[in-house]
Amino acid sequence: MTLDANPVLKSAHDFWCGLRQTIGLPDIRQLDAAAIPRNVLPHLIVAEITQGDFNLSRLRLAGAEITRWFRELPEDLDAVAYARLTDPAYLQHMRDLLAELVQQRRPVYCRSTYTLDGLTTGDPPNIVTCDRLALPMAHGSGAHGGEAIGCVIMVATLTASDFRAGPLRILPPEPGIEVRHGPFTLPS
Repeated sequence: MTLDANPVLKSAHDFWCGLRQTIGLPDIRQLDAAAIPRNVLPHLIVAEITQGDFNLSRLRLAGAEITRWFRELPEDLDAVAYARLTDPAYLQHMRDLLAELVQQRRPVYCRSTYTLDGLTTGDPPNIVTCDRLALPMAHGSGAHGGEAIGCVIMVATLTASDFRAGPLRILPPEPGIEVRHGPFTLPS
């Protein structure tokens, strides 16, 4: 999978690669918000994870574009509260994404599509596409480069086929919204 078609995800990937000073994972303590590319910041989510367990994750930061698309995402939101905002299938997708990230120990890409009813009777469905890039971050280095993934930086861009209604709210999925998640791939 190439990121060249999405400048926000490409900038995020290049930034993450620039943080890596060795073959290990970048440490979240290296992260300087002022150094994050400006086109990435609005699309950014930073979540703390513990031992790769989604149930122990906690939201630390959500950019303006993320909060525009998704309902309440307050800082310090934990996975239990997040589960109440979404449906079980979406929650499982997020767990699977984290598991893939922990297994691969490198960036993971996926695309989800949401099909919503048209804005008025007779309008075609509104298709919302979410492209996500999950970037693993260590939180402290272990001996011999054995860093544990302690945080994930998620960068997501969303596009809609019909923006007439203004910002769309797609989480939690409203009744009747069809959600499809594509496969996880590793960017080249």
